[in-house]
Amino acid sequence: MAASLSIAAVRSRQICLGLFLVSFVSYLLFSHLVPITDPVESNYVLTAKEMVKSGDWLSPQIYGHVWFDKPIFFYWLTALAFKWFGVSDLAARLAPALFAGLGVVLIYWFLNKTSSQAVALLAALVMGTSLEYVLLAKFVITDMVLFVFNSAALVFFYLGYTKAEGTKRWYLLMYASMALAVLTKGPVGLLLPGLVMAIFIAVQRNWAELRKMSIPTGLVLFAVIAFPWYSAMYYVHGSEFIDTFLGVHNYLRATVSEHPKDNVIYYYLVVFLLSMLPWAPLALKAMVATWKDQSLRKSPLWLFSFIWTGVFFIFYSLVATKYLTYTFPTLFPLAMITGNYLEQLLLQNKKSTIIYWVGIPMIVSTLAYIVAVQSYLENLWMVVAGLMLIMVFIWRKIKEQRPKYILELLCIYQVAVYMVLSLFILPVMADTRSEKELAQDLLNYSDSRLGLYEFYSTSAVYYSGKTAVKLTSSEPVVSPQNELSWSSKYTMPTESLVSFVTNSKKNSIVVIVPEQKRKQFLEKIKNSNPQLLKTTDRFSYYHFGD
Repeated sequence: MAASLSIAAVRSRQICLGLFLVSFVSYLLFSHLVPITDPVESNYVLTAKEMVKSGDWLSPQIYGHVWFDKPIFFYWLTALAFKWFGVSDLAARLAPALFAGLGVVLIYWFLNKTSSQAVALLAALVMGTSLEYVLLAKFVITDMVLFVFNSAALVFFYLGYTKAEGTKRWYLLMYASMALAVLTKGPVGLLLPGLVMAIFIAVQRNWAELRKMSIPTGLVLFAVIAFPWYSAMYYVHGSEFIDTFLGVHNYLRATVSEHPKDNVIYYYLVVFLLSMLPWAPLALKAMVATWKDQSLRKSPLWLFSFIWTGVFFIFYSLVATKYLTYTFPTLFPLAMITGNYLEQLLLQNKKSTIIYWVGIPMIVSTLAYIVAVQSYLENLWMVVAGLMLIMVFIWRKIKEQRPKYILELLCIYQVAVYMVLSLFILPVMADTRSEKELAQDLLNYSDSRLGLYEFYSTSAVYYSGKTAVKLTSSEPVVSPQNELSWSSKYTMPTESLVSFVTNSKKNSIVVIVPEQKRKQFLEKIKNSNPQLLKTTDRFSYYHFGD
């Protein structure tokens, strides 16, 4: 008996290692072809680059100024990648790919303990090949790292709650995971997992479990991990850190919509349908079927999954500011539910259900991708023809095959779609949101003081190492010091065009003007007689001075 358990444990570790290596390499593949984009990725990478350059590993800074946008952990990860492997697009995308691989392993490992190996593998497959997961495994933002720490906290809580071996150990790992989540994103790293746990315990009417959760020890562990950085930041920067980080980036974000047009009740329903492509239809069917099944609905594992999904979905629906990635953590429990349902379909030999609820959505989503990206590729017909040939081949093969073989073929097809996306489409799309080429011009005019009229590109600053000034048509509005304002998010050097031209200490000034702003710009400086240096399809370059 002991020998068979040992063999099973070794096999499980081998599968975990294999899953990690395959997923990590797949997510990182072709990342060197994808330039850093504006406006979000460039803020993270420039901050990490300045961290390495300055040697200040405490205070995130951008444009040479301290920046209180996010906690430190993701900056540390990116800065370490730059320090160890050099500053590059590939190094910048290393941390998201690494944590995406860990996330795939986490869901497999958890379900292998609490359900079955088949359900574990299927859930890992569903989550790891969902559209949002694949994209966030490549994007240089905090969400994948937060996803793993949030998921780990809830996974460890459930293992402790169900008295898996080493109950206290699981609870301590839960506290450590929440602390790292707080170091990654802030208070939500504690608030939302804690809310899921509290509601689950309340629904189970098991308040006695609170006495077994090692709360005093756990709080000490949490404090030891999370508080030193926050305490040091408050000690160094005082109330400015609290007002900006907690005030603007947490309280204001929750109460005042940063993007009012997105503040609609159905926003996250649409996000869910897109984020779980091509599995979204099957996920909806799985949730309905699981809820209708009395035995499954009463199971602590699936009840926990529904509460986990509901808390994140409802909380962020109530928060004023909406972002595409806020409900990303729900992908973990949704993949669990979908993986379990998919395993039932395989056991019941429901081939037609798999074809209609998995195969057809995969093909439809592929066609949707093609429509969405058709304007980005000159030789789109080659990509379409290749995918169509694969579709025809897969469709002919699945007609007479067993459900398991059909699912394998469909998943191979989906991986092929994502490889095409990573190699041919994402690099081109990123190019349209990056100013890597503009960075070369900043270097070419590095002897001049540089201004960017009515726009700003942090990616150009990141690639060039040359900080430009954002020029506005009127005097920049400065909010009162005690007033919470979205304007405090933006810390790039800003000046009015007139002030920049007339008061610059340098004789040589170069202003870069987007073509759509050119007429307005010339009207503003009609008495200054600038020299037109060159014009591209996007910008005009004007020189002032000797």
